[in-house]
Amino acid sequence: MKSAATSSRFQRADLRIAVLQHEPETGLGAFSGLLEEAGFDYDVLETTGATPLPDVADFDGAIALGGSLGAHEAALLEARQWIRNAVLRDTPFLGICLGGQLLATAVGGFVGRGSRPEVGVHDIFLTDAARRDPLFGGLPGRFPVLGWHEDVFTLPRRAIPLAGSIAYEHQAFRFGPSAYALQFHPEVRPDDLGRWVTVPGYARLLERAGADWGEVGSALERAALELDTLAEELLERWLSMVTAVAAVRDRRTRVAV
Repeated sequence: MKSAATSSRFQRADLRIAVLQHEPETGLGAFSGLLEEAGFDYDVLETTGATPLPDVADFDGAIALGGSLGAHEAALLEARQWIRNAVLRDTPFLGICLGGQLLATAVGGFVGRGSRPEVGVHDIFLTDAARRDPLFGGLPGRFPVLGWHEDVFTLPRRAIPLAGSIAYEHQAFRFGPSAYALQFHPEVRPDDLGRWVTVPGYARLLERAGADWGEVGSALERAALELDTLAEELLERWLSMVTAVAAVRDRRTRVAV
């Protein structure tokens, strides 16, 4: 568990975030320091280990990381059910790449192989709905992100499309009040790629895309300012949702008592 003094932006020091990690080589990247700066405790939960995942009710929000596994694989069955339970409880959720695909499958969407890999830094474009969205509202209509995927999701019924790219129509959606799926990686930086080198699935995807590690790392460095700003903005807004949902829950509990 990680923790730090509460930031002045968030007036709660007792909130816990679950971080669903599917492979040890994937991590929070830039989100790690931002969570600690904001004063949030977080528990990294291995989704493919022998230990069952803890109760969803133990957490105020959840982040599901990326990975080289497929969203429909049997090893992730418990994670898919856990995410579904979190959404049914209106627990704020942020799914990144594979994590976003898991959200899609958990709430009725479909994940399948795309027409070609999308690997490296590329632009995404916000929808009109995104301009009114709590997470994306006020962001530029077009900005760079890191993509690293071949599988893609369709929109679950009642999901709100928020972003797309030239290659793929759906790069982000919201389901319910505060569950988000991102097909891209706002958290990954060049140092993180050093761990990904050892993951065969990532290496094969890079080869199929016709790119190389140095090329992607250089593109990340060139886009560092915009990527850092995006990561901070998205996570801060999402943590604000976590704080607001927890406050509403606490008020309801006091009324019930």
